[in-house]
Amino acid sequence: MKEKFLVMQLATIFVGSIVGAGLSSGRELSQFFSEYGYKGFIGLLICAVFYILVGTMIINISMKYKVKSYNEFITLVCPKGVSQFTNIILSLFLVSSTAIIFAGSSAVINEYFGIPKWIGFTLMVVCSIVFLLRNTEGLFEVNSVIVPLLTIIMTTIFISFIMRSPETISWEYIKNLPCEKKNWLSSSFVYTGFNIISVVGILVPLTYELRNPKAIKKGIILGTCILTLVSGFIVFLMMVNSSYPKLYEIPILQIAMQGGKVLQIGLLMVIWLEMFSSQISNIYSLTRCLESKLHISYKKGIFLILALAAPFSLIGFSKLVDILYPIYGVLSLAFVMCSVIFYVKDNLKVISYKKVYAKSREEA
Repeated sequence: MKEKFLVMQLATIFVGSIVGAGLSSGRELSQFFSEYGYKGFIGLLICAVFYILVGTMIINISMKYKVKSYNEFITLVCPKGVSQFTNIILSLFLVSSTAIIFAGSSAVINEYFGIPKWIGFTLMVVCSIVFLLRNTEGLFEVNSVIVPLLTIIMTTIFISFIMRSPETISWEYIKNLPCEKKNWLSSSFVYTGFNIISVVGILVPLTYELRNPKAIKKGIILGTCILTLVSGFIVFLMMVNSSYPKLYEIPILQIAMQGGKVLQIGLLMVIWLEMFSSQISNIYSLTRCLESKLHISYKKGIFLILALAAPFSLIGFSKLVDILYPIYGVLSLAFVMCSVIFYVKDNLKVISYKKVYAKSREEA
């Protein structure tokens, strides 16, 4: 029973580390999947397969080489020049994402609930400190609440829409929807790479701390199933309401509003909580990196990252992200390729060693 509960908690951490405001708002999945028509669903399944396969490789490598943070892992699997550049870009991206989440969470609370931005900012900072100081337990606690809530809200929005528009659920209807873009396969790979390089900052330290690869692998499989189901709902809703991402900042909110005020408020809460969950994951990854590379204690690292990111959230950070995002996309694919190549080569060495050992035993 304890093992099953751990697997469920790990699944929620995996989902929570990937799902952010972009995914839960519908905008991100519209860009990477819905605009490609029904083939977007095939793209989601490709993502699911890669999450499980590459996630398993990351865990196996982490266990074997006892790496503690994403910078150690990247340094291990990537060539020297690539690893240094990737570590810098990933660290900058995580810091910039942290700053943007501070700004975005304040804006959501202010725009939709009328609460002053400084209160939203303070709330995010205080909540982040409280749960981050609880270390890995904080990760478990945050995602154990947020991910089930996300699943319930998104499922309710999906069912509510289907009940109002039952004709949209037919295969013929979906198949005949207009396809705005063609390169769905490359889009799926880029999206997969983004998420895998982001989640490595969580998987590596968790593997080192828990020393339970079997449970973590099961958690990835369960988490992938939950993530794919929820993403499928959102992709469908954005596909059959293709004008919404062009017209609205939070397109799925317009669909939720059709289901009533309670659903609308529930979705806004989920979006804010997903920002919070992403914030926790980002800072946790960065502090583990500081702990490993610069020997800065975990607690000091939390306050250092918050102090570094907070000022930028007040002046805006969009230009930096516009520059980093394309570079990050290319590097994420390079990182996935390096991880796979390293894993294959490492296993071939083991197989070769076993053959040589078996041959020497036979000769003896």
